[in-house]
Amino acid sequence: MANMTHQINDKKANMTQKKEALMFLIHLFGDLHQPLHTTGVARGGNDIRVCFDAKAPCDDDNKKWNLHAVWDTAIPHKINGIKHSLKHNPERLASAKWADRLHRENRPRPVDTECANTRQPLKCIKKWATESNQLNCDFVMERGLEWLEENDLGGEYYEVAAPIVDEQIFKAAIRLAGWINALADRAAADEFRGVHLQGDL
Repeated sequence: MANMTHQINDKKANMTQKKEALMFLIHLFGDLHQPLHTTGVARGGNDIRVCFDAKAPCDDDNKKWNLHAVWDTAIPHKINGIKHSLKHNPERLASAKWADRLHRENRPRPVDTECANTRQPLKCIKKWATESNQLNCDFVMERGLEWLEENDLGGEYYEVAAPIVDEQIFKAAIRLAGWINALADRAAADEFRGVHLQGDL
């Protein structure tokens, strides 16, 4: 994220490089707010085989998911009513509806981007990564690996996880918006630095 931010700020970078950096930055903001992207335990949950909405008991034959994929895909899909086998077009439509719902539900809430220091991006990134990582201890892996592997995560686990995912998506969106605004403000300031207005205003 820091590298992408610096590339967007780099006056020597061309527009294609800046566009690619912005696309990566958008993706990475989302990743940073998914708790398992901020831990090395079991390769961020990729090595933890689990059940999610299994049709039968949670045994080895029904462990179709890993914990990381549950947080990346299964929980967001279930929140938005997408069947696990479907992707792409249903995801796009559901994402737009999800964004509208989160915006509507959080409209009365005071919004603070908290940190938008694009000149020293690591300060903000470390703060957000630490917050995201804490969720692994507070809930994601709180019950331990054995419990996660033996229980279907599409039930009571999902009921607690879904509001956390909603909150993290909302935070990622607000923080990304603040970050992009700060980048735009900086670009505008750099563009007009040294320009002197003359005549009547």
